[in-house]
Amino acid sequence: MGKCAKVIVCGMKGVGKTSILEQVIYGNVHSSMQFYPTIEDIYVANIESDRGIKEKVRFYDTAGLEQSQISTAHGTTNQQLPRHYLVLADGYVLVYDTDKPESLDVLISLKKDIDKNKDKKEVITVVIGNKTKELDASEYDSTLNKAVNWCSRERIKHFCASAMQRTTLFESFIFLTSKLNPPPSKSTFPQLSMGKKVLSKET
Repeated sequence: MGKCAKVIVCGMKGVGKTSILEQVIYGNVHSSMQFYPTIEDIYVANIESDRGIKEKVRFYDTAGLEQSQISTAHGTTNQQLPRHYLVLADGYVLVYDTDKPESLDVLISLKKDIDKNKDKKEVITVVIGNKTKELDASEYDSTLNKAVNWCSRERIKHFCASAMQRTTLFESFIFLTSKLNPPPSKSTFPQLSMGKKVLSKET
């Protein structure tokens, strides 16, 4: 098991960030549960990567953003995440509600803020569309298509899942964990033992 990667979970208030974390880690979320607005919570989970290795990941569940926070009167973006998140993050999980098109607008603005303030290190970002209820097909497709197209342009992975169905969340978190913990690169140096054998023959 390698280092403990730090992942920031963020999005508009009420899109299901806490429900998703509680469900994927503990599997104890059901429709009658009530969640209160998050100030900040930290979850530590051991998640199996696609290589079958359990990796430790620390998730920072952040306070949900209001839509009014995403822009100023002049059309410029306010900084939305506290600076310390931007510095410590190895990755981000950006969550929107497929029933709330405005929650995707918040993510688009949030991603600009992350890109503008991040250090040079590479960070892994995934987007999860939380399907909170059955929608009219046209409304659902419109928000989902916009999200998929945006993720394609930004070169980030998009997943559609439901906080009420644990199995739908596995793929996104396995993908994230695997990207945060890539296999070690093979050395380009010749094996030292072979070099020693050659030297011993010459002497």
